[in-house]
Amino acid sequence: MEKIQYLSSNAKLFKNKTVLDLACHTGKSTKIISELGAKHVYAVDVRPELINKAQQELDVSNVEFIVGDITDYQLLPGLVSNSNIVTCFGVLYHLFDHFRFFSHVLKSNIEYVLFETEFGTESLNPLMDWGFEVTDQILHGHHKDLKIIPNGTPNLSWILQSADIFGFKCDWIEFYGNKTSKNRKEITSEEYLTIAGPDWPSYFEIISNNPILDFVEDEISQFLHSFTTRRMIIRLYNSNLINSTPLALQNIYQWA
Repeated sequence: MEKIQYLSSNAKLFKNKTVLDLACHTGKSTKIISELGAKHVYAVDVRPELINKAQQELDVSNVEFIVGDITDYQLLPGLVSNSNIVTCFGVLYHLFDHFRFFSHVLKSNIEYVLFETEFGTESLNPLMDWGFEVTDQILHGHHKDLKIIPNGTPNLSWILQSADIFGFKCDWIEFYGNKTSKNRKEITSEEYLTIAGPDWPSYFEIISNNPILDFVEDEISQFLHSFTTRRMIIRLYNSNLINSTPLALQNIYQWA
């Protein structure tokens, strides 16, 4: 339902356009884009079993399914050069070379790019959450040679400042899920006991106004973050091709 809503909000982008749907998974987004009037859709995913399932469920003439790694920078340029629109849902937080990916997607012939991603650590400073994930999980990132890969979640500041380097700006964004993580005062005693070390402050200190050690606050923040579902849809437009009004970074999000 969320995909239908945010893709339908951007239906005018797809009409009679060639769309590159990166990391299409089982083709849910591909199907919606096709039904919204795309002239042709390239749907790419690295896992053959997902492409096979998508092909079985969506057998239409205007969709071309491709088994391929979206960070294969020999495959990607040809697809991007033949497309007008790029969609990329649920991917940015699985990557570890985000800027290189941007450099291959935000090209001069592309009119719009739609990203769906998680919130990062939101601030005006373009920092990024970093971690590791195993590649044998179907919902995780892929690497042909590695079982464990680093992954980062860029925040709005990083995305918009990086996009601007390639002449792309944001003119529409939609949030869904919880817009902010809980802060330390909202952690329950049960939650706190699951992460507290032996030398950590008491629970009542945590939920008070008293200052606490930075590492304790960071651990609590990271713990609480993992229990939120915070997504955003970002529409980037090519300012050399599209006449639109960019959103100011400071006005997009209610900064903590």
